[in-house]
Amino acid sequence: MNKNKQKHNEEEILEFKPEPEETVEEQEVELEKVDEKYEALNSQYIRLQADFENFKKRNASTASYMYANGVNDFAVEILPMIDYLDMAINAQKDEEQRKGIEMAKNAFLAVLGKFGVNEMSPLDEVFDPNKHEAVMKVEDSERSGKIVEVVKVGYQRDGKILRHPMVVVAE
Repeated sequence: MNKNKQKHNEEEILEFKPEPEETVEEQEVELEKVDEKYEALNSQYIRLQADFENFKKRNASTASYMYANGVNDFAVEILPMIDYLDMAINAQKDEEQRKGIEMAKNAFLAVLGKFGVNEMSPLDEVFDPNKHEAVMKVEDSERSGKIVEVVKVGYQRDGKILRHPMVVVAE
C-alpha cells in the first residue's frame, strides 16, 4: 500500500507545472494597474468621507432648525392662554385671587423665557409696521408716530416675531 501511495504522489509531482515567470515589463504593467486601482479607491474613499461630513453638518443644521420651529410653534399655541390669564387678572376684583392668577401667568412666562420667548413692549417706541400691528390711531401731536398704548402684547424668540404687538399709534 505504501508503494501505491508513493507512486500516486510521484504522479502528482510530475503533473505539477509551474507557471512561467513574468517578465519585468509585465510586472511593471501589473504594478501600474494595482496603483491605478489604489488611487481610484483612495479617491473614492476621500469623496465618501467628505460626503459623510457634509451629511453630518446638514443633518445637524436641519435638526437645529426643526427644534427652533417646534419651540416657536409651541409658544404660539401657548400665547392665547396668557391672554386669557391677562383677561382674568383684569376682571378679577378679589386681590388674593388676582395674585394667584398673576402667579400662574408668571409661571407660563418663566417657562417661555427658558426657551428664549420674550414679551415685546413697544410703548413709546416709533411705530414700525414690520414689528407692530396698528389697531387704532389717536390724535397726539407731541408723540406723533409713536406707540401710545399696547392693546395686546407681542412676543419674539431669537429675533423672530412670534406674534406682533397690537398697538395704538399717535398721529
